[in-house]
Amino acid sequence: MTERTEGSDASLEKGVVDYYHTQQLSSDRLHAILSDTQSRQRKRNIGVAIAASIVLMSMILLVHQNILVADRKDVVLREAALNHTSKMRMDAEAASIEELQAELLELPFKMKIPESAIFKELALVGGRYCTISGNLAAHLKLSNKETEQQYSLFLTPTAENLDSMQNTRTEISGISVKLWQEDDVVYALATSADKLSGESL
Repeated sequence: MTERTEGSDASLEKGVVDYYHTQQLSSDRLHAILSDTQSRQRKRNIGVAIAASIVLMSMILLVHQNILVADRKDVVLREAALNHTSKMRMDAEAASIEELQAELLELPFKMKIPESAIFKELALVGGRYCTISGNLAAHLKLSNKETEQQYSLFLTPTAENLDSMQNTRTEISGISVKLWQEDDVVYALATSADKLSGESL
């Protein structure tokens, strides 16, 4: 077995140090490493920018969608108030929803009176065709037998431009309007706010 001496260890260490001192990166290799590092950094920066853009775009779309829904709701409420005050004659007179359905044959949906308590106090007088936010709808005219208060009930199937209609009550030019959705039907009920008695929309 060869015995190491302090001199040989020192000589070996010096040789290792001298070897690594002589190892230098060529300018091409150094440039390639730097370029690769910068490229990875650029890719990370681009990735972060894309992610931030996606988040920002999602937020903008969400706000825009909420604005659109609010605008559509406002349109429906205003249409209901306007139609209620219009003097357009009924297309058919009927005392029951079944009779009216048989008269308004162009309606592509089955009409149904909501089961809310207020409708138990109202009698159907007749109805006509109309549109709600560009969709074919039915305008039912109802009356309270005791107070003779006149009501308009609008109903139309849900559509792409009528999705997510939340329950809303408002007053427009003296007309009280309630908007809501049941299953796949959008309803709007309108009546003169200044003539409301014990009933509430």
